[in-house]
Amino acid sequence: MPRHLRAHWLRTALTAAAMIVATFLLCFLVSIVTALDAAVVQSSATRLITQSAVSLFVELPRDYQPKIEAVPGVGDVSKFQWFGGYYKSFEEGFFAQFGVDPVLFEMYVNDMAIVEGPGGTTGPAAREAALAQMAAERRGCLIGQGLARDYGWKVGDTVPITGVVFQKLDGSAWDFVVAGIYEPLKANVDDRTLFFNWSYLGESIDNGVATGGDGVGVFSIAVEPGYDPEQVIAQIDGLFANGPQVTWTSTEAAFQQIFVAMLGNIPFFVGTIGSAVVFAVLFSVVNTMIMAGRQRASEAGILKALGFRDGALARLMLAESMMLSVFGGGLGVALAVVTEEPMRQAFGANFPNYAVAPVTIVLGLAISAGIGILAGIAPAVMITRLKPTEALRSEG
Repeated sequence: MPRHLRAHWLRTALTAAAMIVATFLLCFLVSIVTALDAAVVQSSATRLITQSAVSLFVELPRDYQPKIEAVPGVGDVSKFQWFGGYYKSFEEGFFAQFGVDPVLFEMYVNDMAIVEGPGGTTGPAAREAALAQMAAERRGCLIGQGLARDYGWKVGDTVPITGVVFQKLDGSAWDFVVAGIYEPLKANVDDRTLFFNWSYLGESIDNGVATGGDGVGVFSIAVEPGYDPEQVIAQIDGLFANGPQVTWTSTEAAFQQIFVAMLGNIPFFVGTIGSAVVFAVLFSVVNTMIMAGRQRASEAGILKALGFRDGALARLMLAESMMLSVFGGGLGVALAVVTEEPMRQAFGANFPNYAVAPVTIVLGLAISAGIGILAGIAPAVMITRLKPTEALRSEG
């Protein structure tokens, strides 16, 4: 079989290239969907998000926080304020920044690990040292490993961020001091976010040093063990049913789903493109194998005359089709895996959790094998129906 594939190397190479492109594109598209789904699936069922019922862009009053904390079943509560600044230039230095209360990192202890703290500390000591510095130093911040890698930042560095939503009156940048570097443990946390102490922002606005809304974007809420999140949600929203700002509280998963829905029906879009690519390459491989079967007619006639059974010849054609398809498909899957990190960096904050999951690799290989089987059926049937005398006569 390899000899036959090498005999028509250009046709074989073009068919394999089509398989490489198709499986790579399929894995790429599926990985985008799984990255979006993972952020929803891996969100905590015992964390809630409270936002304005009008819009996510309408802030909530600060004094809502102690009222929420007094609701039965509510544990820790943290502000979660989108900052919206950039480092050096908006085009190259835009990433997510959030002002939070330090207690947030206790709420997300199972979702993110602080891998490096002040003084080069690691492990549990890094977590304690970093959170202590954040609580003591108003400018303290935590950054993800992706930001540390992209910009070369280290613990102790001062990071100037130019505000867009919140601006200093003197036009200067906001200086943040890196207190620690975190590693995401789940897909609902990405590695390209800067978390800073909200007190730095709040005090600057209160003191007239900076401009911007004096409210809070959303509150992140931890539900105490033994309490039903749905009942807690009803109590929180009932508390503010008459304003001054009506709230809408949801689980963290539902909140994440909002952002996925903003992108439209991604699964349908991806499924349509992926299916079209698979069918297109299937026809390409089928055409290649039919041509190979016709060129193999005289050889098949000789083998039949020597006593080879139809089933054996059909299996040879199927095996050749499988070899070609799986070879090209395997290279396409490998290309998707190799380019995983460059793709993630290229996507930046859009798809920070982009990854080619093991199930996607299996899917790509399975589809490649399926294409090989389907493409080999037609030439296999043609070979089995071929009569030795007709094959030999056409050769002569």
